[in-house]
Amino acid sequence: MPNLPTVTTTMPVLPWDSVLAPHIYVFYVAFLLSFIFTPIMRSVAVYYGIIDHPDQVRKLHTAPVAYLGGVAVFIGWVAGLAMGQVHIPQATIGSPHLQVKLNIVLGAIIILVMGLWDDVKRIPPRHKILGQVITAIILLKGGVGSHCLDPLLNPINNHLQNVLGPHFYLPHPIIDILSWSFVVCMVVGCCNATNLMDGLDGLCGGVTAVIAAGFLFLAVQLAMLSLEPDWDAVRIVLALSLLGAVLGFVPYNFNPASIFMGDAGSMFLGYSCATLIILLAQEQSKWLLAALVMFALPILDTTLAFVRRWVNRRPLFSADKYHLHHQLVARGLSIRKTVVVMYGLAIGFCLLGMLIAYMRTRYAIAFYLVIFGSLIVAAYKMGLVHEKARAAKPKPLGSIDAVIPGTVNPESSVMELPDPPPHTWPENLAVPAGSKSDRPFEDQTIAPQ
Repeated sequence: MPNLPTVTTTMPVLPWDSVLAPHIYVFYVAFLLSFIFTPIMRSVAVYYGIIDHPDQVRKLHTAPVAYLGGVAVFIGWVAGLAMGQVHIPQATIGSPHLQVKLNIVLGAIIILVMGLWDDVKRIPPRHKILGQVITAIILLKGGVGSHCLDPLLNPINNHLQNVLGPHFYLPHPIIDILSWSFVVCMVVGCCNATNLMDGLDGLCGGVTAVIAAGFLFLAVQLAMLSLEPDWDAVRIVLALSLLGAVLGFVPYNFNPASIFMGDAGSMFLGYSCATLIILLAQEQSKWLLAALVMFALPILDTTLAFVRRWVNRRPLFSADKYHLHHQLVARGLSIRKTVVVMYGLAIGFCLLGMLIAYMRTRYAIAFYLVIFGSLIVAAYKMGLVHEKARAAKPKPLGSIDAVIPGTVNPESSVMELPDPPPHTWPENLAVPAGSKSDRPFEDQTIAPQ
């Protein structure tokens, strides 16, 4: 097998303004349509009773809130894509008539409808995952990501051939299967990651807006290199549409929220992010690493959730109140402060992703491994893996609520009582079998004197 070509990075040949400016109207349309339709969808949800009621366990809002915010985000996103289809004679990248793959829009519709059905009727997790897998297959059928890991695996093949000989390499079918598997994993993983993060007012939408801005930066940087002009324009339009649609919704969703995006919106945002990650992975492996770092906050929260449930021997898809944002609230932060902290973390990850974009690929991989290795160790040390036992906080006996259930005390302030040693009887003492005296630690009722 001959050595496979590798993608080389050249210096930017186009200024960023000439790359971004022709498509900025996509952002305008997406933002305005989302901003206008969000209150309309709220009225529709209230009229038909599509409401999320608080349960004071995982849902921390105090009053019923309307769903269907995700529909408004989707309308803004589609309107932005439609604006991108308009003839733009001054565009410097791509063909004059931009062609966004119909499979991308079809997949978004499937995700949205499935999320709406879950908001209204509730469907089992396995059915949602099946729908996400079908969506990934639709993307692959349209040529989206079918060879997305070639830039990562082809250099490895070349190295294997140079070191071990020409007969040592990964066959093309294996590379294709790995690319297809990666697309499925990204769609399923990102949809569930954003869904799990949608736990506080404004959290999922704001974090996704930060990530979309980071993806737009990567798309513009790639377009400046002018490696694949048609795909460059598609990436920019998708990022602008997602950013505008989310920013048009967040003002209504920030605490106190007047509308929720629901599973329809959260899974749609994850699907949009997955599509952009896949399209960025088609160019060079460092762009894939940069995109994954920018999406690191949802990945981290979801990974910790599954690890935590596995360690504590609970079903992987069972709901809990130990997500990162829940733990920040339990440590005393208000909902607004918690959301702002999460925004800050998302911005930090995006800045790290931007830094990777300026590195050589071999250094970017090392930087990526250090970041995620540090995150794993930090999460373990902070107690984000093991579920701490809930302890009651004592108060004076004269107070109305003498005990506040559900508060979390530091491990050092909680006294653990050892189990009593097993009771042994003297050998010369016979105890009637079956009598209560041979079960000394069983609760017994003492008759009144």
